[in-house]
Amino acid sequence: MNRRQPVSMQKTPRFRSTGTAAIACLALLFASLLTACSGGGSATGAGSTLTTSPKTTVQVNMGDSPADWMLAFSMNITSMSLNGNNESVTVLSSSTPIEMMHLMGTMQPLVMVSASQGTYTGASITIGSATVMYMDPTTKAPVQATIAGPMTANVTFSSPITVGSTPMAMGFDLDLASSVTAGSGGNLSMNPVFHVSSGMQGSGNALDPANGGIQQMVGAVSSVTGSTFVMSSMQAAQSFTFATNSSTVFDGGGMSSMSSGMLVIVDATMQADGSMLATRVQSMMGSGGAMSGGIITAVTGQPPTSLTMVMQNGAGAGMMSSDFATGATMDMSGSSTYQIDEDNMDMSGLPFTPVFDASHVYAGQSVMSIGSGGMMSGGSGMMGGGSMSGSMTVSNLELEPQGLSGTVAATLTSGVATSFTLTLPSDSAFTTLTGASSVTVYQQSETTISSGSSIPSGSTTEVFGLLFFDSGQWKMVASQMESN
Repeated sequence: MNRRQPVSMQKTPRFRSTGTAAIACLALLFASLLTACSGGGSATGAGSTLTTSPKTTVQVNMGDSPADWMLAFSMNITSMSLNGNNESVTVLSSSTPIEMMHLMGTMQPLVMVSASQGTYTGASITIGSATVMYMDPTTKAPVQATIAGPMTANVTFSSPITVGSTPMAMGFDLDLASSVTAGSGGNLSMNPVFHVSSGMQGSGNALDPANGGIQQMVGAVSSVTGSTFVMSSMQAAQSFTFATNSSTVFDGGGMSSMSSGMLVIVDATMQADGSMLATRVQSMMGSGGAMSGGIITAVTGQPPTSLTMVMQNGAGAGMMSSDFATGATMDMSGSSTYQIDEDNMDMSGLPFTPVFDASHVYAGQSVMSIGSGGMMSGGSGMMGGGSMSGSMTVSNLELEPQGLSGTVAATLTSGVATSFTLTLPSDSAFTTLTGASSVTVYQQSETTISSGSSIPSGSTTEVFGLLFFDSGQWKMVASQMESN
């Protein structure tokens, strides 16, 4: 957990009275300094000019262009800055953990910064260390590996990004396939490669992270004031403040039922002043509980008595950032409930019935486990060569959207409802885990193509959506698609 560092206290210097003239000079000096510090103004002295540039809110997001052979990739970002023509902006200066594979096909905010208006040409990002969980192609078991740091990426933007008066977002997509390489003996090394994009508030889909939108951010409520709440996330460098209004959709209770410690999943849009308005709030569990998200690697029993999962996300009691990219045991019971997270999903007109219940839960699916008792340290199961971090008793298991990458054999056009085959790479962790070499994808009329209006035939494509196993076939209902 990141803690705010104490601000050092500086003593105000005391001046000895030396006469009216000295006091007058000091008063004149302080007046000139106050003028210089006022927004956007300038003060001139003997041969010097001090100028303060106006500031604009910039949401800095992280996403993942995946390495298909990975199940999870957790890293600690120790520092990050934006480099401009006239100055640099510190994005973060203390270690912030983030797991990247659950961001395949989407992005999450790392921090909101107040950046000086002007042109920015690059960024500097330092990663302290990383932990990888992947499927061994021979043993078919999850294996954990670590990459020692520090590792620094000096990113040069393909085109300069201008920060004007409108709040905006900058997206940093970590290209894991190009960043991580395996050497002899299975040793891994990393040379971080990021692809950068930007967008402005008020343009396009307001929920799109490219325009400052937030989709399904997991966290715990830290305070509630009137129609506003503050949420902390294990995978962000700061707490986020969300306003609500009459259009905000509450799932599981309204503002009157929100309290400190409650676990929530939030969708939000950026407003014209740079603030965030929650469009949907899912209340998942009260204070003292926990939720943990990731990929199921094993199912014991039918109906399940336990699940083994590779951790990618979470919040609440007993959850630690060191749990990411490790294994955990989810203890199930006859009273555990099952549901599908259909947030931002178009589930209409499908030629099959999507089912997720005690008889239809499978290794390879992404889930969020919710429990009232918190995460307990120490796993009760085994995971090949992977590390087990803990266990929890599950009261509710929710199927979550996930990303898969593969090739398509037909041209895909935005706004058209169709189905196609996504052919997976041979080293895909999903293929090693399930034995499936392809997935049938259902593109709905509301499915967005974030890379443009169409995807050419033969393209490598990332698909993000809900994954079901139906009639002996894997089927995904897509909410987003992107051509690489």
